[in-house]
Amino acid sequence: MEEQLSDRLIDQRIRNRIMEALETLADGDEGVRREWPAEYFESFYDWVPHRGDGGMRSNSAISPDEEALLRQVSGILDDACDATPGNMTADELIATGWPKRIQPIACKALNLMRVRGRFSEENEEEAPSG
Repeated sequence: MEEQLSDRLIDQRIRNRIMEALETLADGDEGVRREWPAEYFESFYDWVPHRGDGGMRSNSAISPDEEALLRQVSGILDDACDATPGNMTADELIATGWPKRIQPIACKALNLMRVRGRFSEENEEEAPSG
């Protein structure tokens, strides 16, 4: 029988996944080459929906400062997604210049989240332990 996860533990895991998605965005052109364009966008959109999908849901593990920066990342990523065709190669997306424009904002958000660190995936925490 599986144990029911608490809302807090789910929020902690989602925050950790957002950090992983930000790592790809913060890698700029290399992130696009590694993940390919669809996953470059979708790894973030798995956790922070595209603007037309209702926006970011409340998350108790994300600080207000982190949320503000994630909204900035979301805004520029939405602009890039809307401005580019859905079926592009990595080189075609890189040639648009969007990854280089997204990179500094993603780095800023990731660096702020790294200051607090990662939360446990197994235990509820008030502050990250990892």
